[in-house]
Amino acid sequence: MATYQKRGKTWQYSISRTKQGLPRLTKGGFSTKSDAQAEAMDIESKLKKGFIVDPIKQEISEYFKEWMELYKKNAIDEMTYKGYEQTLKYLKTYMPNVLISEITASSYQRVLNKFAETHAKASTKGFHTRVRASIQQLIEEGRLQKDFTTRAVVKGNGNDKAEQDKFVNFDEYKQLVDYFRNRLNPNYSSPTMLFIISITGMRASEVFGLVWDDINFDNNVIKCHRTWNYRNKVGGFKKPKTDAGIRDIVIDDESMQLLKDFREQQKTLFESLGIKPIHDFVCYHPYRKIITLSALQNTLDHALEKLKISTPLTVHGLRHTHASVLLYHGVDIMTVSKRLGHASVAITQQTYIHIIKELENKDKDKIIELLMEL
Repeated sequence: MATYQKRGKTWQYSISRTKQGLPRLTKGGFSTKSDAQAEAMDIESKLKKGFIVDPIKQEISEYFKEWMELYKKNAIDEMTYKGYEQTLKYLKTYMPNVLISEITASSYQRVLNKFAETHAKASTKGFHTRVRASIQQLIEEGRLQKDFTTRAVVKGNGNDKAEQDKFVNFDEYKQLVDYFRNRLNPNYSSPTMLFIISITGMRASEVFGLVWDDINFDNNVIKCHRTWNYRNKVGGFKKPKTDAGIRDIVIDDESMQLLKDFREQQKTLFESLGIKPIHDFVCYHPYRKIITLSALQNTLDHALEKLKISTPLTVHGLRHTHASVLLYHGVDIMTVSKRLGHASVAITQQTYIHIIKELENKDKDKIIELLMEL
């Protein structure tokens, strides 16, 4: 029979396990007595069935470290793994010296709320998702009876970038494309990269890794089949995360001719300077080699300022804008999804839900107009 006691503002239960030859099982930290009773009743039920129920006397940060090194290290790419390392740092900060056996749904929610006070919702969600994955491993192994992460509510401090801030309108998009188109120069690589992103919707990492053999001038096709690890000083090619990342992207005749002319200009310049890159990169700075993403963003910011475009836009936002323009002009969402290299159409739908809703409203107007003509 379990007994219950209020300690300060929280409740704890205590269960005798004399019949099992085990010490008394005690756990606290419950916000209400009913929460403590619910878990105690579940444990007593398991004890009657012969299960040996014992709390995990290990700190959450220590366990998470062991789990990520066992299941994630060398199984995911370097940048993704850094996210798990960051989560470990957060656990040490927000849950120092906390045993897994001491964590309840309420106490975990309080940690999430505290975390959300200084982090955007996306960051809070990432933290929660990684912690939950590690805890589910304990559940599957039968080492933990109740998942305290199940009904957690993810919040944020409101600093998530608004969806509309990720895009510019069609007129602004045309201005940007023209701006970069008129500045293709082998002495600089940023305008060329931004031009390619704006007309293809490719990711920055994909354009960083683009070589001239990937461009089929006869068929107006750019072959996208790998990325360049620009975040690492050593660099290196990487495979796409999914097969959907391998794709052919068609572009128009004029843009392809511009790239063809750019290639000849680049070849002449590099020969005169005695430059021979290890890889025949399309976007290669004659002096800085592979530029940084921040340098690319600086060029984009300068263009926005010159064109007096006030909408905040990131390099990735340029990719979003390309996709938005296609959708708004009636290109099928399946086609757009494949062009972007999304793993599924569902990802495309979720990313561009605001445009899809706007198009649905336009379709409703068309339906009404059609019915009125009957």
